[in-house]
Amino acid sequence: MSSRVERDPVAIIGAACRLPGAPDVDAFWELLAEGRDAIGEIPRERFDIDHWYDPVPRTAGRIVTRSGGFIGEVDKFDPAFFGISRSEAALIDVQQRLLLESTWEALEDAGQTAEGLAGSRTSVYAGCSAGTYWDLLRRNGQYDLHAIAASNSGGAGAGRIGYHLDLRGPAIGIEATCATSLLAVHLACQGLWSGDADMAIVTSSNLLLTPDLYLSLSEAGMLSPTGKCRFGDTSADGYVRSEAVVSVILKPVSRAVADGDKIYATILGSATTSDGKSGGTWQMPGLEGQEAMLRGAYRDAGVSPAEVDYLEAHGPGTPAGDKVELTALSRVLGTGREPGRRRCRVGSVKSNVGHSEITAGLVGLLKAALVLRNRTIPPTLHVQEQHAAFDAPGSPLELATRATRWEEDERDPKPMIVGVNSFGLSGVNAHAVLTEAPRLPAPARVPVPVPLRARVAPVPVPRTAPASAPLGTRRRSDHLLPLSARQAGALDTLAGRYADLLDTGGEAGDPLNVCFSAGARRTHHEHRVAVVASGGRELAGALRSVAAGTPGDGVLRRHRNAGAGRPRVVFVFPGQGAQWTGMARELLEESPAFASRMAECDRAVREEFGWSVIERLLGDEPLERVDEVQPVLWAVQVALAAQWRHWGIEPDLVLGHSMGEVAAATVCGALTVRQAASVICRRSALLNGTGVGGAMWAVQLGPDAARRAIGARGDKVCVGVINSASSTVLSGDRHALTAVVEELRAQGVYCRQVRVDYASHAPQVEPLRPALLDALDGLRPAPGRVSLHSTTLDRVADGTELGAEYWMRNLRLPVRFASAARALIEDGRDTVFIEISPHPTLLWAIEDIAESCGTEVAAIGSLSRGEPETRSMLTGLGLAYVHGCAPRWDRVNEGGGFVDLPHYPWQRERFWVTPPEEPDHGLQLVERAADAEPIQVQVADDLAGLLRDQAAEILGVAPGDLEPDVPLTVHGLDSLLALRLRKRLERDLDILVPARELLGAASLAELTQRIESRMQGEVAMAGGRH
Repeated sequence: MSSRVERDPVAIIGAACRLPGAPDVDAFWELLAEGRDAIGEIPRERFDIDHWYDPVPRTAGRIVTRSGGFIGEVDKFDPAFFGISRSEAALIDVQQRLLLESTWEALEDAGQTAEGLAGSRTSVYAGCSAGTYWDLLRRNGQYDLHAIAASNSGGAGAGRIGYHLDLRGPAIGIEATCATSLLAVHLACQGLWSGDADMAIVTSSNLLLTPDLYLSLSEAGMLSPTGKCRFGDTSADGYVRSEAVVSVILKPVSRAVADGDKIYATILGSATTSDGKSGGTWQMPGLEGQEAMLRGAYRDAGVSPAEVDYLEAHGPGTPAGDKVELTALSRVLGTGREPGRRRCRVGSVKSNVGHSEITAGLVGLLKAALVLRNRTIPPTLHVQEQHAAFDAPGSPLELATRATRWEEDERDPKPMIVGVNSFGLSGVNAHAVLTEAPRLPAPARVPVPVPLRARVAPVPVPRTAPASAPLGTRRRSDHLLPLSARQAGALDTLAGRYADLLDTGGEAGDPLNVCFSAGARRTHHEHRVAVVASGGRELAGALRSVAAGTPGDGVLRRHRNAGAGRPRVVFVFPGQGAQWTGMARELLEESPAFASRMAECDRAVREEFGWSVIERLLGDEPLERVDEVQPVLWAVQVALAAQWRHWGIEPDLVLGHSMGEVAAATVCGALTVRQAASVICRRSALLNGTGVGGAMWAVQLGPDAARRAIGARGDKVCVGVINSASSTVLSGDRHALTAVVEELRAQGVYCRQVRVDYASHAPQVEPLRPALLDALDGLRPAPGRVSLHSTTLDRVADGTELGAEYWMRNLRLPVRFASAARALIEDGRDTVFIEISPHPTLLWAIEDIAESCGTEVAAIGSLSRGEPETRSMLTGLGLAYVHGCAPRWDRVNEGGGFVDLPHYPWQRERFWVTPPEEPDHGLQLVERAADAEPIQVQVADDLAGLLRDQAAEILGVAPGDLEPDVPLTVHGLDSLLALRLRKRLERDLDILVPARELLGAASLAELTQRIESRMQGEVAMAGGRH
């Protein structure tokens, strides 16, 4: 087949549904495949059918059927997930609530994340009828702007979805009676083809909340008295109403393939027409309009009608509607169909789940996509004697009354073609033409929908190294699984569901695939868990411990404030002393990024010293001499930083300690690897070859106490390093230091000798100045791409300052680490410190400084002496994740594929209108009188309490649920609620509160401080006037 125009077909990459008897897509297919009817009696929660029922057809004011298709828990919603206040949630049209949840589930199914969608050219087309819930609100006395805006507009659902996801494509509400949702698909495809959007969300909901429309349809004789949809049967007697919520995600197929998306099916073309007067009356179906629509759709798709294998009919089971539809199908699908060619099977999902009216087109489209995905045509139910159209001589149609596996015709192999019909009572017709997903070879790995950098090539092993394979090629056994939710209870539930998935095994439960998809294809919320484990069984066990509330080994869990942004990341590079025999071997074998950067450092050191860093790391001889220890440590630090960066953890600032500043300068971009190797190699060679001598001791004293301990020996001993308020390093003459240490130990002061045989950061290194300056004379550093806070200068340094003189000062001057770390901790920014070393030596100092500042920080290590290296790194990455960092999960779990994951576990609560006939009238959201007496607020505590209580009442939450440091907008404050809160505060405080302050990023704590300052200012001004 050939397309009429050169354009990309549209892929259906995600779907979600809530249908009668089918709460999700998998359950829907099971229902279809098993041939089940999900129609039941109208539940009492909707209305009392006993009051309205009358079996006599067309009785005015009565309903001829007791049947319908209904979905559960439509009165419940999870407003906190969407940042909607509880008070507003009760006023939002129930259909819009369902659209929000269904859209999110479809996006999850498609592997699309909120981070990736924000600001994107994604369109929303929402089918949603207006009025029903608004009628309930109105009858309960709700006339405020929230109720009008949220429940009296069919188009509000599309706008609400666009707002929540921060989408920048068209957001359009559509209503065209029963053709609504397939018309929405048609318009979404047109928007993708015209370039209006890059991706589209199509969603629709239909609820049966009141008896009103039942009464009208019953009197018109359109409803089935028997409660069965008998499409294609001679005894068809009307349709059965039903509820439904369906959402699909659409994307051009070439983009979907490139992004590694799963594809249910592809849409080749579509068309829409109006019947005009061809039906006789505007409510009756028109044969000419339907014929024109079908021919237009197949022309648009570039497909001959004779190629259609299955047709999902509108098929409501009304005698007039079925007759016109089958006639139009026979005329169009018979065109060009050769004698003896397989007939087109026809079916209707309405026999299973009823007629969901404005959502019916999407239900049919979803069934068609599942038919293509499973290559099976489910049976159409309730057929006893098929319609004459199927038995007419030469009919191209066959009624699908039994489940049939679709097989290609060996004489003419081609993809399966499926058509979908949807007609509206107002004469609007829509049709879509679908085919199978592209047949592609299985990729070695599934990409994420973002451009990826080139993968790191395997690194050759030095000829003398004891290894037999290229470095960085051994597959690791450990996995890191990230999970998150908006609430703690949801996270516990999700952990249990993931454990169940992992227990299934196979490709879907493969731990690498699950970890890849959970990281790269899921949105990350504020309640977070990271699990490090080896294999699916260990992962599942750890997750079950989370679900049970008793997190076990390898589980990292933390809750961040909602709305908190990405934390600042500081890479910390310690000095000498963290080395150990065997360090970096595991990473060299398993990490391409680490091995590649290490090879670059190895080449640079070879040019200086002629020996291989990699050979030293893979060998068994301990590192002893300073001119071996420092180059190797530097290379390990630079390679570790490359590993963190490969995983997406980029530093905002680097902080070096002593020789660690050389690695910091490399990582920030001030020095190239070659330049840094010259610094570390030539400086360490001078330290080793000139007999500096001396010693260094770490003592558990603050700098002032340490200087007092040195006393009269100040000409031979000095404070060389200030690590924290309770830890310094003394440096100087070995004999003088021994005397100082003996005195301190006698006083009970902890002292530990540093593993060096020279005294750096002391006068003993001063004789090296001429030789070092000469050795580094040609060094020309660059400005750097990342800020470097110098512990030599005790300030942020420009990269161009890091010339030869700087490195002499770095060797001679004291290390002011405590001052630098304190400055970063005290500036109030959320910060994650990551120590880049083979063993943590500065984490305790950072935590000590934070404690002295009265706060806590995240201090994370990389490797730990003797511990499995990949697991240590993954544990550190997991800690960074739960503290708010955003790893590149496609690289963390590289080699994994996109698999289906458990959906978000909604934490739903009931939000419903009290029916008028019940004693509790209304929603009980009553405003206090605007002219009530102002409340006298005397002190800050009273003010904070007043603000909390008033905001809680406006937002419909308990006062204790409002976290003082979280912006009120996160709790659901919008412009209308802000005006209400402003009015309350002005009344109670007799002070003007600008609405922009309420709608900004202000939290309760910030708002309290601002209002208190304004009140004090007004008091001062009043005093000045007297």
